[in-house]
Amino acid sequence: MNAPTTLHEDLEDAKRTKQRSHEISSWSSWLRGVRVAAVGRAPTLVCVIVALCCASVHGQEIQPEQKARVDAAVPRKAPAKPRQPRRMLVTNLSMRDGKPARGSSAATIPVGNYAIQQMGKVTGAYEPVFNDDVEMFRPANIKQFDAICFNNTVGVLFDDPELRASLLGFIESGKGFIGIHDAIATFVQYPKYDQWPEFGRMVGATENGGHPWNGEVMTMKVEDPRNPINAAFGGKDFQIADQAFQFQEPVLRDHMHVLLRIDPEKTGAPRRILPVRKEDMDFPMSWIRRQGKGRVFYTGLGHGPDVFSNAAMLEHLLAGIQYALGDLAANDAPDGDRGR
Repeated sequence: MNAPTTLHEDLEDAKRTKQRSHEISSWSSWLRGVRVAAVGRAPTLVCVIVALCCASVHGQEIQPEQKARVDAAVPRKAPAKPRQPRRMLVTNLSMRDGKPARGSSAATIPVGNYAIQQMGKVTGAYEPVFNDDVEMFRPANIKQFDAICFNNTVGVLFDDPELRASLLGFIESGKGFIGIHDAIATFVQYPKYDQWPEFGRMVGATENGGHPWNGEVMTMKVEDPRNPINAAFGGKDFQIADQAFQFQEPVLRDHMHVLLRIDPEKTGAPRRILPVRKEDMDFPMSWIRRQGKGRVFYTGLGHGPDVFSNAAMLEHLLAGIQYALGDLAANDAPDGDRGR
């Protein structure tokens, strides 16, 4: 989670958090009551209930015009045929100081969830299960899924050693992880950014230093035009307005295969840059990597709702999901010095 940019923004965030804390706590308690055993008895019903409750917790319903824009952008066909029926756990959990909180991308979460839901429904690539209960990460529960998606999660979600070991073990055993935007700021809380270093290593990087670009139009360089996850872009760089993170690791490309990066020469001056990034001016925005036998796809795009009604971006996201699920083959060898 990035440092507050102004005192006013921090105070406003505190007010919103206070206003919603009782409501969120009540829903969280209720969700714990219907969690694992209920899912085992009636998965479809409980998944629907949980999805509806998550929409309420995040404070807004997706508007009809937003649904229409997402529906128009959703791919009609998946890039790969699933090898078997796939289930993907999607969580939007946001925490601060051990309590549920409203993250900076909270308003976008319902739109992102709807896009994820519709892509699975229309293409048949996967069945999404929306659930913010951390008990889903227990070994006995997580095993029912083929991948986990952190859609704009933020903060330290849990400290329980069993849950942490279960999450990493799940991925390393051959399953998948998908991270969207704030997922890189998960198990991070200002002012300490690497509160679970192993999670940052799994995803590929650790957020630090705030946002070099925060809503401005950025030029995306398509780094690997032949990669099927980048097929939607036709090998052409493009511009998009969204929020960007920067990362604290001195070296990034020895352990990730970058798909998209910000072209700083064709993007306006950044607000702030970490010293380590000033040295290489490398700002990856989407990448894939292997974690043990598993697969990781991360995209830094997805702070603003318009990302989820951008047809090319949804194709990119769907292809990344299918890579993580194990259905789409893609070159995921670390870059080294490729493209730099």
